[in-house]
Amino acid sequence: MVEDALSRVRELSLELRPSLLDDLGLAAALRWYVGRYTARSGIATEIIGDVDMGRISHEVETACFRIVQEALTNTARHSQATRASINIERTNGRFHLTVTDNGIGFESDQLLDGMGSALALGLRGMQERALAVKGYLQVTSKPGHGTEVTLDIPAMR
Repeated sequence: MVEDALSRVRELSLELRPSLLDDLGLAAALRWYVGRYTARSGIATEIIGDVDMGRISHEVETACFRIVQEALTNTARHSQATRASINIERTNGRFHLTVTDNGIGFESDQLLDGMGSALALGLRGMQERALAVKGYLQVTSKPGHGTEVTLDIPAMR
């Protein structure tokens, strides 16, 4: 039982902050996570765009990783999606990251104004992470049209 508990703690620790993020950067950590996520959820997920963008600040990499993780967790739990994608762009000193899915969607404006649901709390957590690195997070969704989570932040080194 103790070995099982230790294994679960190691797995949780790895999911929250993979050493790849420190060692090889955001792109490598996202590739690793997406592989595990696709295998676990059955949702075909791809990374497109500037996957070899180089390193950005540790704080920004961590915020980006955790936001992607939360967005994909929401996709698996709530969206009934079959596909998701992560688009990475770095232009004009800004870093843009977009997570989209082809799920059932929801009324994002109404949900963000509400207080109670676990989804709303997750979205607020992503917004707080974005603000912590001087970024902006936008969640766009409509019933029947999937969801798009867009992060825009300064690409600090």
